[in-house]
Amino acid sequence: MQTETDAVFEIPLSDAPDALRLSLTRARCPATASATVIDYGGRSRTVDVPGENALTVYLDKREIVTLMTLGQVPEALIIGYLRSQRLVESLADLCSVHVDWQVGSCAVHTRHAACSDIASRLAKRTVTTGCGQGTMFGDWLDELQPLHSDATLAVSTLDAALARLLALDTVYKRAGSVHACALLRNTPEAPLLYHVEDVGRHNAVDAVTGLMWLDEEGGADKIIYTTGRLTSEMVMKTVQMGVPFLISRSGLTQMGLSMAQEMGITLVCRARVGRHLVYSHGERIRRGDA
Repeated sequence: MQTETDAVFEIPLSDAPDALRLSLTRARCPATASATVIDYGGRSRTVDVPGENALTVYLDKREIVTLMTLGQVPEALIIGYLRSQRLVESLADLCSVHVDWQVGSCAVHTRHAACSDIASRLAKRTVTTGCGQGTMFGDWLDELQPLHSDATLAVSTLDAALARLLALDTVYKRAGSVHACALLRNTPEAPLLYHVEDVGRHNAVDAVTGLMWLDEEGGADKIIYTTGRLTSEMVMKTVQMGVPFLISRSGLTQMGLSMAQEMGITLVCRARVGRHLVYSHGERIRRGDA
């Protein structure tokens, strides 16, 4: 498989002692491929279809999961996945994250047995509604702590964020069949920090989590947007990111709503410019000058 670059590079870890560095690849896959179709009128034409690639993750030579991914930011995806699964607690625990699409694998090496309890965590699996993943490891629900935030979100800021996302040139517009996740700053202009598309919504949010971790971005002053439905797992990942506002153009599940109410997350669904439904912690949404 051809990727944009397979180069290995290193980044410094500012929160780690002794100037530790993290070795990464930049193994980005093509977002789309071509397919020949026959349309309703019997005409042959070429269209774009999204890529879908299997990526098996090995943590210190132990196979832990195979993810189906578009492959746009696979290193950030894996780092975010490891964080959301609580398999790695700090970037300083990571020595290298190397993706090799020729064999469809990602080799993750830690510095000092960072995952000593990995066997017990992997033994506890929760099958979720995730697309592209579908499993959570460990007692993830018991490990959550409610998010306490006095942040508010103006309706005008929410509309600005949605308009900004609508204007993006996306894989979805060209080929469909993908989910997206975006992180924006909660200021009037709603500047976009990250936008990731993938075959599963959980992959997209994990990739954003990984990018936040690498860039040392906190979540308190952010908004996260997803095109997918808001399940309990999506709420859990938002809590872990420390982001108080979770926005979706789709709907939600009962458990997702219940968890958001308990964990202090404001859920906004069916979100379009000029209309939305607030399901939880609506006191944080400001209208006009209120």
